[in-house]
Order: sequence, then structure tokens, then C-alpha cells
Amino acid sequence: MKKPREVLFEKHRSIEPKLESLWRSKLAPSVAAVCDRRGSREVGAHRVPLQLLWRELIWPCRRVWAGLACVWAFIIVLNVANREAGPQPTGRTTPPSREEMQALAEQRRMLAQLMETPQEVDKRDVKWTGPRSERTLKVSIG
Repeated sequence: MKKPREVLFEKHRSIEPKLESLWRSKLAPSVAAVCDRRGSREVGAHRVPLQLLWRELIWPCRRVWAGLACVWAFIIVLNVANREAGPQPTGRTTPPSREEMQALAEQRRMLAQLMETPQEVDKRDVKWTGPRSERTLKVSIG
């Protein structure tokens, strides 16, 4: 059984000589002229590596590069949109006043009372009891 490609080649084999003569008479001279013009044009030495880089790395994967550019643009837009417009910190900050410090200390005392935890634990009062795998912490507040 013949493959579809072979069937097509057999069907169009009669046109091959006509195409060859058309190539030799019309197309080959114009293609050669274009190639000669490109070869005679002087190209700066700095442009050749950039053109090679463009042709070998970027142009074949242009869809991938375009996709990456779109993703980065989307990330930048989200970043700008989510930026908080709060007050900008200044270079100098003022230390808290005495009243603010007293209020903070009072809040800490009240929080310690509410949570019923000792404010300070002296390291000397910590005693471990029992075997190592079953140790519990006993703190004596004095």
C-alpha cells in the first residue's frame, strides 16, 4: 500500500521539469542578487553578536518571551495596586514621652493580672523534677 506522500509525488511528478525551468530562468537570478546585496552591505562589528543573540535566543521563542513579559507586567501592576498609601516614615522618630511609658507599663501589669502569670521568673527558682522524659517545670515565686 502506498503512503499518501508517495501518491502525491507521483501525481505531481509531471510538473517538476516546469518548476525547475521556472526556477532557473526567473527566481534563481533574483535570489542571487538579493544575497549579493546583503553580503556586500557593511555591518558594524557590534551588531553581529546582537543579531546572532536575537536570531538564536529570542526570535525562536518569541511566544514564550511575550508570555513572560505579560506575566511580569501583571505582577508589577498588582504590586503597584496593593501598595498601601500610609504615612511615609521619616528619618527621625521622637522617643515616647513619660506618660506614654507609664501607660504602657500599666497595660502590661493589667495584662499580667488578667492572664494570672508571674511578671518575672528568677532562674534560680526553677527546679526540674522527675525523670528526664517526664520532667515538669516547678516555679516558685517568692
